[in-house]
Amino acid sequence: MNHLRISRNQNDIPESSKAPSVLILGATGGFGNELTRHMAGQGWQVRALTRKPPNQSDVNGSVNWIIGDLDQPETLVDAARDVDVIVHAVNVPYQHWNPTMVNYTRTIVDLAQDNDAHLMFVGNIYNAGLPANGLINEHTANAPVNEKGDIRAQLEDMIREASNIGLRTTIMRFGDFFGPDLGTSNWFDVCTKSISKNKLMFAADADMPHTWAYLPDATKAFAQVAALRITETESPNHLVLPFTGHVFSFAQLQRVLESSTGRSVKVSQVPWTFFKVLGWVVPLMREIVSMRYLWQHDIRMDGSALNKFLGAAPEHTDLQQAVMSSVPELKSDSRESSVPYSA
Repeated sequence: MNHLRISRNQNDIPESSKAPSVLILGATGGFGNELTRHMAGQGWQVRALTRKPPNQSDVNGSVNWIIGDLDQPETLVDAARDVDVIVHAVNVPYQHWNPTMVNYTRTIVDLAQDNDAHLMFVGNIYNAGLPANGLINEHTANAPVNEKGDIRAQLEDMIREASNIGLRTTIMRFGDFFGPDLGTSNWFDVCTKSISKNKLMFAADADMPHTWAYLPDATKAFAQVAALRITETESPNHLVLPFTGHVFSFAQLQRVLESSTGRSVKVSQVPWTFFKVLGWVVPLMREIVSMRYLWQHDIRMDGSALNKFLGAAPEHTDLQQAVMSSVPELKSDSRESSVPYSA
């Protein structure tokens, strides 16, 4: 492993004789793509897995795109050789989680063990179910309420068990991602897709808070943790670090949009009943409905462990700026708008 001098209060990796290296699995997904750009821009040697040559340009030519496939582990051997960090940002459509996500995670754990690499996993809140106080911290036990939560718990158990026999591992938990150029299907885009027509769709009751993760903030914090985890030796082999992110309701989102644009926004509700009926014939829709509980309860992340590990709270973009930069139709307005808003 590379030995670097690093301050816990810095965003960038420090100077060293050799830049640290990372293999990002899931690099063409929403989180993985943003992380690839960010870590390359911070001076990491980035290897990014893709099944076919990517359409997007890499950062200053510094991303090494590697053709490979998790269904063919032998294609990953060279990609992982001598790498410092392996990032598991892989996701597949809900209806294929069982057994694909389990098989992929087993392959990734083996890959990290074979190469003595630090394994970092992009986690979420599914496996926590409905915590008693509505707050998820680094000690929250698995208590899934559906199959998706069961699978997420299984993935994390596999990673934790590997840490018990020597693998260095980190799980960061995030809420629903939103942000500019996210690319993959996400709830924020679904609910704001008609904002050019001054329409907003609510997935929850108007005043129900929901936990979100603004993609640029999330990837910056993830990269900071990665840089520290390969250099410091004080923390345990396995860490779980929830990311607080943004917590806002759809009523708050509506006020941000109206305040920022000066226009009245009409609202409607996600047709959950129709989705439920459609689920009888469309498996994906059935899976989506099974996750509705996340919109019916106030579930938040306790970021204390992450703040302590980094030495300071991670970057937190103002809500108005984050929202405006995340809606394609409003991006041009986000640089000009100076209307203050506080959630």
